[in-house]
Amino acid sequence: MIVLLLLSLVNVTVGPGWSDPIVVTEEPNSTAPFQLIFRDDQGRFHLLWEDYQLDPRIGYKVFLLDGTTVVPETMVSRDVNSFYISEVQLADSLLAFWREYNPVYYCIRSLEDGSEITPATHLFTEYTDLPYIRACPDSLGRLHVLRNIGQDVYYAVWTPAEGSGFIEEYSWVIPEAWIIGMLLVDGDRVHLILGDGWQTYMYMQYDLEGNVTVPLYDFTNDVGDMARYPGLAVDSNGDLIVVGRVGISGYPSRYGFWRLNGRTGDLENHKWIVVSDIPNMAVSKDMVLLPFPDHDQFYLVWRCSTTYEILWYIIMDNDGNLLVEPTAAYDHSDEDPEQLSNVDGVVDSEGNLYVIYNQAEDEPIFGGYPTFGWFNSTSLGLEEEESSEQGTALTIIEPSCNPFCGSVEFLVIGEAVFELSVYDITGRRVAEIPVADGVGVWDGSGFSGVKLPSGVYTISGGENCEPAVVTLIKER
Repeated sequence: MIVLLLLSLVNVTVGPGWSDPIVVTEEPNSTAPFQLIFRDDQGRFHLLWEDYQLDPRIGYKVFLLDGTTVVPETMVSRDVNSFYISEVQLADSLLAFWREYNPVYYCIRSLEDGSEITPATHLFTEYTDLPYIRACPDSLGRLHVLRNIGQDVYYAVWTPAEGSGFIEEYSWVIPEAWIIGMLLVDGDRVHLILGDGWQTYMYMQYDLEGNVTVPLYDFTNDVGDMARYPGLAVDSNGDLIVVGRVGISGYPSRYGFWRLNGRTGDLENHKWIVVSDIPNMAVSKDMVLLPFPDHDQFYLVWRCSTTYEILWYIIMDNDGNLLVEPTAAYDHSDEDPEQLSNVDGVVDSEGNLYVIYNQAEDEPIFGGYPTFGWFNSTSLGLEEEESSEQGTALTIIEPSCNPFCGSVEFLVIGEAVFELSVYDITGRRVAEIPVADGVGVWDGSGFSGVKLPSGVYTISGGENCEPAVVTLIKER
């Protein structure tokens, strides 16, 4: 352990307010283990990870802030090929789910002392096209669950049974969805974000009894190639915050920010979190969105998809305004070779952020190591004046309708912009829109004056202007 600890500290540049990173497993794992972290009310950290000791197994341990082991690492899966782990807290227990080839298993560990409550137990045998079990508890002690059977997405409610297993209160297929997505339970609302393929995030809402309160609808308007697993959080107003990576041909990947009204599901805010001087943002397990205790500020932590050696973070408000600009938390780029991946995190009641990420080594020891660090939320001292200035920096473009045929009017709010540029899905600049008195009108024509084909177009007003995305459809 001492050798590994030293390896993790050599040539690592640590960001302001962050602790030195420490390796928290005794043995090497695979080159890229996926790990999950949970902090209990005693300040101990429960770690679950894949590829335990270089085998496709699930490992578990409990440790303290300084890395001291409380519960030694152990295998919690069966001694059979096991991977694609997910977890959820239910009362005073931590539940882990994983796929063993096709069948899905689970186990339960006590948050009190890490002891085994339920050993690795078979859950179901149906083929899961996308393997993760997405679960969130409600106030009645039940689990609301998203999972796949084949390519069908199922929503279900499970009640823990006496002894082991679950009683499925209800379960049904969600039509039009074939990407499992994410869900979040907030009071009497169950928020679901689903996918229809590669282009769209869709939203729907249930109450706790399985009644549809907001029907399924597309709130992203086919803006690009959407990552499968967005980050979800709820703000202090009960509105749903969604952050997901969007890839548009010809552009660097970037994160989209959406805020949906928690009661009605209506889209209230959308913007791009654009980071022009940092390489592409990574997807899926390489990004985590976590709220502060007040639920008015949020951490976003990610590993870049092209610069594999750096873990970045920002802090933003519930309108997507940056309160802390992109900052490197851990920069391993002075190490050779080195590769980071698979970040997870948790926030405590004081707003401190704790992260776990994979640190892959090629030498002197081959393997990946779950690496732990934490950020002191008081170290930067966010000031109201700085927050206000950042919140008003961007110019906003608001389309009068979307999608549109014929023509569309753009209202430009903020600093004066005299011309808007139109880009197609490949990133080519295809038209200009003159702006007068804060208003620009586009009839869907390109530079030649000929109507452009139906599709998605990005409207940009320059560096300090938040772009708008509109869909042009043919006139009938």
